[in-house]
Amino acid sequence: MVIRDWRLWLFTGGIVLALAWVWLDEPLRPSAIPPIAALILADDINQHRLNTAVPTPAGELILEQTFTAQKDGLREIELILVRRDEPAADENGRLTLTLFTQDGRPQAEQTLETRNLHHNQTYVWQIPRQADSAGQAYVLQISGSPDNPVSVWGYDLDAVSSGKFLVSEGDTAVQDLRFITRYQLGWGSALGQLGQTAVHYGFLFLLALAFLLLPGCLILLLGLRWASWDGMAWGGTALAVGTAVWPVVWYLFSLVGGSWTGWLLWLVLLGGWGGVLVLVWRVWARRRGETARNNVVLFAQDHTAPSRPYDHTPYAIRHTPRIHWQHVALMLILLIGFGVRLLAVRDLNIPPWVDASRHALITAVMTENGRTLQNYAPYLTIDRFPYHFGFHTISASLMLMGNWRLESLLLNLGQLLNALVPLTIYAAAWLMTRRRNAALIAAFLAAIPFFFPGYYATWGRFTQLTGVLILPVLLAFTWLLLRGARRWRRLWWLAALLVGGLFLVHLRVFVFYVPFAFVVWLMSWGRHGRYLLATAVGTFLLILPRLLYLQSITEPVKAISYNLPGYNQFPTGYYQAGWDRYFIWLAGLLLLWVAWQAVRKRPWAMLPLALAAWTLLLLFMLSGDYLGLPSTSLVNLNSLYITLFVPLAIFLGVTLDQLWRWLGRQRRPLQAVGYFAAGMAATLLLIFGIRQQISILNPNTILARPSDLAGLEWLDENLSPDALVAVNSWLWLGNTYAGADGGAWIVPLTRRQATIPPADYVYNRQMAAQVNQFNKEAEAITDWSDPAAAVWLYKQGVSHIFIGAKGGFMDPAALARNPNLQMMYGEDGVFIFEVALREE
Repeated sequence: MVIRDWRLWLFTGGIVLALAWVWLDEPLRPSAIPPIAALILADDINQHRLNTAVPTPAGELILEQTFTAQKDGLREIELILVRRDEPAADENGRLTLTLFTQDGRPQAEQTLETRNLHHNQTYVWQIPRQADSAGQAYVLQISGSPDNPVSVWGYDLDAVSSGKFLVSEGDTAVQDLRFITRYQLGWGSALGQLGQTAVHYGFLFLLALAFLLLPGCLILLLGLRWASWDGMAWGGTALAVGTAVWPVVWYLFSLVGGSWTGWLLWLVLLGGWGGVLVLVWRVWARRRGETARNNVVLFAQDHTAPSRPYDHTPYAIRHTPRIHWQHVALMLILLIGFGVRLLAVRDLNIPPWVDASRHALITAVMTENGRTLQNYAPYLTIDRFPYHFGFHTISASLMLMGNWRLESLLLNLGQLLNALVPLTIYAAAWLMTRRRNAALIAAFLAAIPFFFPGYYATWGRFTQLTGVLILPVLLAFTWLLLRGARRWRRLWWLAALLVGGLFLVHLRVFVFYVPFAFVVWLMSWGRHGRYLLATAVGTFLLILPRLLYLQSITEPVKAISYNLPGYNQFPTGYYQAGWDRYFIWLAGLLLLWVAWQAVRKRPWAMLPLALAAWTLLLLFMLSGDYLGLPSTSLVNLNSLYITLFVPLAIFLGVTLDQLWRWLGRQRRPLQAVGYFAAGMAATLLLIFGIRQQISILNPNTILARPSDLAGLEWLDENLSPDALVAVNSWLWLGNTYAGADGGAWIVPLTRRQATIPPADYVYNRQMAAQVNQFNKEAEAITDWSDPAAAVWLYKQGVSHIFIGAKGGFMDPAALARNPNLQMMYGEDGVFIFEVALREE
């Protein structure tokens, strides 16, 4: 007990020192290492458009921009400066910024020397944090000395509904400044946001958990009653199995002509959980009976055994506690991970990036039809579906079971799945090592300090995210199938179910998995290959209908051999993000130690060695562009890299656990250093990881901003069902265009047709040609105020134009000046125009 005490004190000392170092602003931190704890800032009002220079504030001429903050913690105001000449060395002009409340109380003031200011310079004014700024009206006043030559950019169309621009003298066309306000997230605001999310979406989260866990719970209770389990590993395994089974169930039910409805899904869910409760009761009753029988035997033996304390008798039955400290720690890790992931998307009401709108479309079609896709009716005229649909069986089921908004369901379900990935990693690490500490370390790394899977939120890549949720447990069952005890080899059918489900969820993750089975089989010297073959045959039979369908609608050889130029570049940006490269370097160093331990025939070293060999093999196979070998765009280094956090987390978990065990056998001074360093490292990783996860979104991937949703709702309520809406677009990937703002969501949310549907439009060659041609010609138009631009839109069949807050090549101010267009809606940077041209 004394030993544990001094170790705990040293570990706590490391925690205290780390907290003190962070509190003192991280002295002596190398510049190459990102800050551990920095302010968490995010955009509040984003009026990024500009086209007019504001009159120069000098002397009596004063500029004022009013606005109402939406968030507590107003902290920054960003402007872009204007001046007509370069600053002179003897220039003495002054530019003054002052922030007032609506009732005239000054909050901050800053005076700038104009000789230090340049044309088009972005100036960020940091002000004292306004703790209660949400809903507060402010006035930004810009004034200058009589010789001030500097002004700011503005926009000649009202883009901020909560404010207006005023000039003290003369007239101006400017209606709003070009300005961005940012707020600093505080603990109170963060906890309040989490509370609101729990109130609004708590039932969705519970329903999703019950839905995902159900098949896995039934299978484990029926098929693996003999296995000895760690409680949290059992839950993670059930989660992965259930996530893999639902796509299979949906697909087989669709093949026989079935169609899911809300009431049918509720019946299956409630009946299934009733069955789970019955099975749990039977297991409990059986164990209770076994305990009673064992106690009878123990009592009989005690009559002839020497008298001794019960707790020390060799005949006593020792019941290990079902809840261990690692379980409590894991629950805290999962809750923290879930909380920071929800905070990451706190300012969104539509999932980011291009992928999200196509997942919304597929979910909408499956919800409409209650079955897996054969076509996109009634949303688009596409009569084939070569994409994977596993994730969408989950989202469509939840849509059928509840009255959710599609975009909100996808946004929050994605974060829930993201937060659950560490649980399946824990399960996998425990299954392969039976070491809770190793599993806990692996789960912690994936949940908090790793850049992935948290960064998946910035893409809306729900399908690959679902695939990597299944992958860890599949790796574990493959390992047990080839290297575990004999009874695990009977579970080839469960491995086949996991592989088949993974194939339906995400093809690329399935492709990445296959070499792992090969590597483990080789490391096992080809033993138990018949069980691996049985798994492969079972998987093949399970997915055979899908394979035949894909073969009938695609050209497999062409699809595999197709290579998009530049598509397989190594994602150096991800490698350099956060602290990931340091974790990779650490893994490289530990690999040398693992190799030495493998040479010494340490059994534990085989698992990290297999993970490393699998990773290196995948990197080699996908590096054809760098090695002069054939390559394919079916998979690429980008999609591989964002999956490799799974083997990296398990590798580090296993090796660090073994390193910790080695440390426990050393002399006390070395143990003292180790415990102290571990306390510091865990604290710094936790603090850094929390901040990183909360601010992990890439602003460039946020296409639809919050005000876009209100515009889409107005469009849905006021436009005719046969409207064709023109939207901003950009060339996304190869020859595929994508929506540049909230217009990308018109088809899945309103069922109206748009000039750029979700990316699935490429599955119809005629539609793809029409969409691409329209967007190429639209991009070439330089003046949208020209009446001829409206005439061209009219000839294309366009009836309306939607401009989201992010915008694109169609400038709303220019559209507003076009006499053949009529503005129907304009709120917070979102505009809807009607093509008012009439045939003569």
